[in-house]
Amino acid sequence: MKSREHFNQLFLKMKEEVAALVGASSNRLQAFDQSYQLVSQYCAQIIVPDSFDLPEQEVEFFKKIRPGFEAELLYVGEVYYILSTLPERRRDAIRYLEKQYMPIRNYQQRYQLLYDYWRLGKSEFDKQLFSRSDKNIPILLSNPLPLGDRNATPAGKIVAKFRAYDELHGFLQKEISRLKNRGEKGAHSMKWTSTKAALVELAYALKATGAINHGNASIRDIATHLERVFGQDLSQFYRTFQEIRIRKNSRTTFLDRLKEKLERWMDNTDLNSRGED
Repeated sequence: MKSREHFNQLFLKMKEEVAALVGASSNRLQAFDQSYQLVSQYCAQIIVPDSFDLPEQEVEFFKKIRPGFEAELLYVGEVYYILSTLPERRRDAIRYLEKQYMPIRNYQQRYQLLYDYWRLGKSEFDKQLFSRSDKNIPILLSNPLPLGDRNATPAGKIVAKFRAYDELHGFLQKEISRLKNRGEKGAHSMKWTSTKAALVELAYALKATGAINHGNASIRDIATHLERVFGQDLSQFYRTFQEIRIRKNSRTTFLDRLKEKLERWMDNTDLNSRGED
């Protein structure tokens, strides 16, 4: 089996190419059609090995690697369908998009125990859920999918759909917000005047600390909200984060600066003042 780093780099390359296609095209429907073809080609490269050296490798492949690529294919396909059936009138389009949350909620509720297991990063049932050899399906998978594919595992494709729906949820939020704010002047009264990388660093810090929605907000949800608040385009936040990760010096440049400036502010603030401008 190829290394984890190989698949990570392949996944990142796929995401970058999809983002480039969507970002460069004025015709979103065409862009997502092309993206679907592109992602299909990447998925074809994810060949299931006949065997794995270690059980942990099999679990990782069917829990993280393969579902990541399958999720992107599902997501791009869903967005293409939504855009192709979107009403022209703004009000009708907003209502239509809001209705698209329902299938997402229904699917999560159908597999609620497994969804909670996956979102919380648990692993005690991984061998049964993400292995082809273990036939003892745990109770948290109350509605298993029929395994027509001999290379499928009980929960692999379900997790892929969880990931796709998480990404789709962020897309819907962004689209609804864009339509509601269309034509509004001065919609963003506060502007982000630092770098986009700094805003992405902040977004991931909020995710890592669990400061939003008790830790249940996805990084895409957080990035979408920050986009709306500050009028920034963070569509390539994942790529920016990868660049942040490989910084040679401090990887948390903006957060380090925040801490330094706040402490200096506190030191310089008169004890009798309220800490305002």
